[in-house]
Amino acid sequence: MDFDYIIQHLNCSLPTQFDYSNLNNSLDFLLRESYNALELNDRATSLSKIEDVLEKIWEYLHTGSWVDVSEGMRKLYSHASLFKTKLLLQSSYDEEVIKKAIKAIDMGLLMGNEFREELTKAATFLCNALQTNLNVLEPQAVINNKCPSNNDILHQIGKEIPIINIPSLETFFRDYFKPKLPVKITGGMLHWPALDKWNDLNYILRMAGSRTVPVEIGSSYADEDWSQTLITIEEFINNRVLHPKDKTTYLAQHQLFNQIPELKDDIRIPDYCHLSESDDSEPDINAWFGPKGTISPTHHDPKNNFLAQVVGTKDIILYDPKWTECLYPYEEKLLMNTAQVDPIKPDLSKYPKFSLAEAKHCTLHEGEMLFIPAGWWHRVESQTISFSVSFWWM
Repeated sequence: MDFDYIIQHLNCSLPTQFDYSNLNNSLDFLLRESYNALELNDRATSLSKIEDVLEKIWEYLHTGSWVDVSEGMRKLYSHASLFKTKLLLQSSYDEEVIKKAIKAIDMGLLMGNEFREELTKAATFLCNALQTNLNVLEPQAVINNKCPSNNDILHQIGKEIPIINIPSLETFFRDYFKPKLPVKITGGMLHWPALDKWNDLNYILRMAGSRTVPVEIGSSYADEDWSQTLITIEEFINNRVLHPKDKTTYLAQHQLFNQIPELKDDIRIPDYCHLSESDDSEPDINAWFGPKGTISPTHHDPKNNFLAQVVGTKDIILYDPKWTECLYPYEEKLLMNTAQVDPIKPDLSKYPKFSLAEAKHCTLHEGEMLFIPAGWWHRVESQTISFSVSFWWM
């Protein structure tokens, strides 16, 4: 691999003028010190100073509400991440240094807001350099997801939603999209390369094992002990998917395909998403990957959703928006779209109106898509190791 090429590419991306809004004096001083040290060929000092910059911005980004974060600070984080990557690659090309550089890139992509093209290209280049040395899993890493779903419980809860095989755009629009009714679509993912590739976790590892992603820890984001952390996909697969911990870990609602476009090449945007009531040309695409037992508690989303099942099986319980009062949404602003009552084991003494709500259910298998109209409540539980892709659009 020609690491000089990637360093030259990063050089072209690094600005020499600093125009960041709300940049305090200490950060400006550290950033300039880092550049000055590099000019004196003191890479160790330069790297130390830029890591100080990243640490201070990290503290700033995690103080208060994310919506109040300065765009200038996020831009600076991207800049500093790019600079750190360059400094690391100038010091050595061994495997551990490359992994540190990839992590620096991912942090810039996750927390920053600029230089996305440069960071993404650098990550792809470095991941390719690692593939030849990657320790792949044993053959059993090919997922065997033949476990039956919990259909007995589902059939007790409500009626199964309609199932249709590759409806025409006209039929889907008339019978489901316009009246806002959920439907399971079969046969619409046969042309997805992911259906063949993603059941082999070695493939995921080769493509993205060294990449850092955010994961949720805990059975439900509504629980008090729920938390988040950042880990590599390799660690996630080995320690959280194949060998789950006491607390369920879930890569949930993450824009993985913006971060790792190589994986986006394995999926296709459903044509139905182009039946839009807005001017948005592309849907929001999110990844949902985890072991058996991951749960998204009963909630609703402001956009239409196609939930596409690539690996494994998921059970979904749905409620028409007209039953909102019977589901007892949380009163807190951040959880107002989430129900307090659990439809699997409802406490009717605490939530008596829930007995009036009429549910629908769906078991989603590999290669099937579920249309969930905006506003429909839904609870999602994986019955096996599962990898799903959601497409949100208006």
